[in-house]
Parts: sequence; C-alpha cells; structure tokens
Amino acid sequence: MEIQVDYKVNYITLTLRWNCDKKVPRSLHCETGGNMRYFSLLCAMLVSTIAVSANADCAKTVAASEIQGAAIQGENAFADMNVAALLQHAQRAREQIIVCITEPISPSDAAAFHRLMALDAFTRHNDARVIAEFHAARRLEPGYSLPESVAPIGHRLHEFYAKAASVEDGISESVFAPEGGYAIVGGVRNAPRLSSTPFIIQVYGPKGAWIETRYIQPGEKLPIWGQNILGVTAKDLGIDTVPTWKKPITWYIAAGVSTLVAGTFYGLALREKSLFNSMSTPDSDLSGHRDRANAFGWTAVGTGGLAVVLSGIGVGFQFGFGGEEERSPDD
Repeated sequence: MEIQVDYKVNYITLTLRWNCDKKVPRSLHCETGGNMRYFSLLCAMLVSTIAVSANADCAKTVAASEIQGAAIQGENAFADMNVAALLQHAQRAREQIIVCITEPISPSDAAAFHRLMALDAFTRHNDARVIAEFHAARRLEPGYSLPESVAPIGHRLHEFYAKAASVEDGISESVFAPEGGYAIVGGVRNAPRLSSTPFIIQVYGPKGAWIETRYIQPGEKLPIWGQNILGVTAKDLGIDTVPTWKKPITWYIAAGVSTLVAGTFYGLALREKSLFNSMSTPDSDLSGHRDRANAFGWTAVGTGGLAVVLSGIGVGFQFGFGGEEERSPDD
C-alpha cells in the first residue's frame, strides 16, 4: 500500500509517495514557486536523495538479462505443471528483479516479462489479465510464437494469445519525467503510456541518474515524477477522449439509417397498396396485400419517428444539453 503526503514550505512544494509495506519512499515530486535557480537546484538534490532511499531495499542492481532467466524458469515450471514454482518465479521477477534494474530494459526482455505475468495470471484463472499481458508482449515482440513445449497445440494459451492481437491499447497518456530527465516505457524512450496495456516504466533524472523501475497495471494511476510544465492536454496531442455515444455524428448516422429503413418500408407499403387496388389482383389475395400494406406503413411511421428522435439527440450533443451550468457566487 502507498500513501501520498504533500508538504509546502516557502517556495517549495513536495509531494512524497511512501511505500507502507517496505517502509521506504517510492517517489518525490518537487515544484518551485517562481523562476528561482537556487530552489530549482535544491529540488534536483532532493529528488536525487529520495531516489537513493526509494531503492535502498535493492541489495544490488540487477542486470536486465535476468528477466529472460526468470521467464525461462517460469515457462519450465508451467510446462511441468509446477504451479508453486511458477508463482515463485513470477513474484521474484515482479518484486526483486524488475524494481532493481537500472539499465534500460529492451523490448524483448520486457516482452518476456509480460509473458511470464500472463502465465502467472493463467494459473490464477484471471483471463482478462492473461490477454492484457499477452497484448503487451505482442506489441513489444510481434513475431514471437508460443513454444509447443510451453503450450502444446490446442492449449487454451494459444486462444488467449490470438485474442490479444485484437485488444485495444487504451487511451494514450504522457509520462512526465523529472526536469532534465526522461522515461522509458516498454523499452521505448519517452513513449506514452496506454491506459489498457500493462507496461514497465523506467524513470531517469538529470544526467541519466536512475530513479526507479516500475511495473504499471492497466488503469493504475501513474506516479508523480515530474510536472506538465507546458500544460499539454490530450486534445493538444490530437487524442480523442470523447466517448462514441457522446458524438453527434454517431446519432446522425443512426438517424440516417433509420430514415433509410423507413423509406424502404414506405416503398413496400405503397407497392402492397398498389397491388391491393389493382383490378387484376385476385380477391383471395386482397386481404394479404392489405395486411402487409398496413404493417409496412406503420413500420415506416415508427422508424421515421425514431429517426427524428435520434436526430434530436444528435443536435442536443452538438449544442449541449441544458445550456451552461450556473455558477455559484463564490466561484
């Protein structure tokens, strides 16, 4: 569990995230008031200090290549149906390997980690997480195929792996590293985080000083490492965050389809009416033409009314329902 504490003194505001389980600080955001070089330098020193403390639980730095070793051990345990060993290797990769890697993690190593997490989730019957982890792995290493030694032909893992190819990435979210630093997301420097995809994020401060490496789950709120000094929004980046059902065009298209259906039924109704009025139509067929003309006619009226309603909803979303929100005198 983590808690966040905000502390403000004079020109400096500190935001500290504390890991209650390991009793160590996890991250620090430092912001200065005004353009004061002295306080900016002090902030940089504080961030560097907290980075050392935050990773003090790592007895030593770990090489990124150890991810592949843990992944292979986990795959062997999965193939041997040794669930306890698999879960142990997955936990070690999450809690002892990933968090202590200071060098940049390659996309291939990150993909191996996500596949190990997928096997872990499979044994826990968490199908959604299996697909999400496989999706993350496929984005990083598209040409990889599951070995038959791990998943023989017909195994459910192949079904999950195939489904993972069509899963949505989620909404793009910028990762703001400390001032003068950078972030590596899924093995790619300064890449955005995608909200529905798990990622490994590595954060570095000024001069490439490692701050931390974290495994971020879908929907998990990003820690605070830096500040969005430019005030960039999703709209500025061209990211559409408006739900489809709130877009006027969605309702206009639905109204157009309803209008087309109404016109079709109206045409059928006119045809049946024409046959009913025709002198060449046998008397035995008149009741059938009349019933169909009435049915098609009322269907046309109903779908036409639906088109009007859908158009009205589209207009409402385009110009806003209810007008502007009233503001209180205190605003």
